[in-house]
Amino acid sequence: MRYLITGASGLLGGRLSNFLENKGFEIIRGSSNLKIIESSNYNNWVLTEFDNFETLKNICKGVDFIIHAAGPNADCCRQNPISSFDFYSLKTKKLVKAAKASKIRKFIFLSTAHVYNNKFEGLINEKLPTLNNHPYALANLEGERVVKKIFGNSPENSIILRLSNIFGFPDRKEVNCWMLFINNVCKEIVESQTITIKSNPLIKRDFIPVNDFCEITSRLCDSNFINKENNIVNFGSEKTLSLLDTAKLIKQIYFKKYQKEVKIIIKGKIKEIQDFRFCNQILEENNLNIKFKNSEYLEIERLLHKCNKYFAT
Repeated sequence: MRYLITGASGLLGGRLSNFLENKGFEIIRGSSNLKIIESSNYNNWVLTEFDNFETLKNICKGVDFIIHAAGPNADCCRQNPISSFDFYSLKTKKLVKAAKASKIRKFIFLSTAHVYNNKFEGLINEKLPTLNNHPYALANLEGERVVKKIFGNSPENSIILRLSNIFGFPDRKEVNCWMLFINNVCKEIVESQTITIKSNPLIKRDFIPVNDFCEITSRLCDSNFINKENNIVNFGSEKTLSLLDTAKLIKQIYFKKYQKEVKIIIKGKIKEIQDFRFCNQILEENNLNIKFKNSEYLEIERLLHKCNKYFAT
């Protein structure tokens, strides 16, 4: 099988590329950053010029699956809402059209759980309306709309994967992922033996290790869904942790591994928060809802190890 991974120089695209290569698949790593391509040790890179339809069509030739992991993060969308929206409405549209013209087997678009709302409460499944008007949510919804318009609603042709909060180590120090809560905590621990929680420590998150994301994405490529009219799929751990409990867990793992104490500093105002469950209903209905044992613990251990390598003085 031949995969094209866009955004392969980022956290998700980079880890997914390595994961699939280790399974023996042929991977084309797509990036719009020429400097990263030229400095990489891998020789299977392509420059993804999202403004050039003919170039994209050539890249898509002979590809079985495309995982579109490229796109602006939440901070970029907040600071540049128009250009972020245009990335999906114009550039992603050309990629999806090129993929359709090249007759690929399946297109997987990485979206976000944040399209549902800016505050999570109760049960969140794929049937809920999308109410969030944050630029990050609106940009991703535009990408979803583009995929549906060109490929339709069938999961046989395309899947829109709405992800909760992913964390994990990148394959390069320079990858822009250190603003993620768990990644940031692990980096701070290595640099100063402290954990600073700047927002409400009782805020709850559904955290997913990158490796779990890689596993489910791999399985979705060859999946055969019961319902052929719905291609929107949630993926989370289906459990929540507060920021404070997450910090305590990381502190415990760090002490067990390195025998060093860490101080937790709370700067945010403490306020009770409603719990929620980000439900993988469609995965459950199609017997794809894998339960990953101790995956969070292992990913945090590996992330701390990488942070020691990247940031220890």
